Amino acid sequence: EGRVVSSPLRVVSSQLSVLSPSPTADEKATVQTEQARTQLTTDNRELRTEHTYPHWPWTWPIQALRVLWIELVMRPLVWFLAAPRVTYVSNPTHDGKAVMDGPPALLISNHVTAYDGALVLYALPFKLRHRVAAAMSGEMLADMRSARNQGNFLLNLLAPGAYYLLTALFNVFPLPRARGFRRSFAHAGEAMDHGYSVLIFPEGTRSRDGKLHAFRPGIGLLAQQSRAPILPIAIRGLYELTTTHTRWFRSGRIEVRAGALIPAADETTDPAALSATLEQAVRALL
Repeated sequence: EGRVVSSPLRVVSSQLSVLSPSPTADEKATVQTEQARTQLTTDNRELRTEHTYPHWPWTWPIQALRVLWIELVMRPLVWFLAAPRVTYVSNPTHDGKAVMDGPPALLISNHVTAYDGALVLYALPFKLRHRVAAAMSGEMLADMRSARNQGNFLLNLLAPGAYYLLTALFNVFPLPRARGFRRSFAHAGEAMDHGYSVLIFPEGTRSRDGKLHAFRPGIGLLAQQSRAPILPIAIRGLYELTTTHTRWFRSGRIEVRAGALIPAADETTDPAALSATLEQAVRALL
């Protein structure tokens, strides 16, 4: 799959052309092509090693478990601990139910804490919240799955179990920060083909100052290629509670706001311009 293997003869030929005192333009092009192919092979091998894109969370037993988890555990806990307000700022009948009854959508939100995914799911309509695949830091998931970089031996020991539990209960998949995001986008497309809306935090990391930071350019490409409607979502008030001594328990200050549904982009839409449009849509909700 996307694997390119150079023949020994071509490798030797490339090496000889490099040693030649006056290589021709064709010989230089051959060397550059072989180097690119070698790098592509290395990159693909690293991606296969570091990131996995599981389909088992889409099987019916795991789906049933996830519904029970969301309705009987997660949502009651979020309601009891945080009691967030849920607001559709345009038309809840059109935007909420259009996403629920229509084709899978791309859900985009600002990113403040590790609890953002649970807050977004809490705010979504009943049918929609059971059919969401959430993108998560590929590096973080790889570390958990490989039992490393968790801080101490005990946490490393528990990390693989936490990885499988997180993947099952929240249907997460990796979104690498550095490279390999196209494979992640392909997985997102597969999820949509299976009827799942996809939740993305386009900033790529949690905000350290509570402000919305620039969206990574890949979100525009994903929105363009997925041909899916987009629902912008904003989580308000959470950062202030985490950085001050204000009482957070059922404070009434946390709000999850959903904006107007943005129609699916067509193939002629510029991804960079689309990314800027989506960033502005979330910023307006904040």
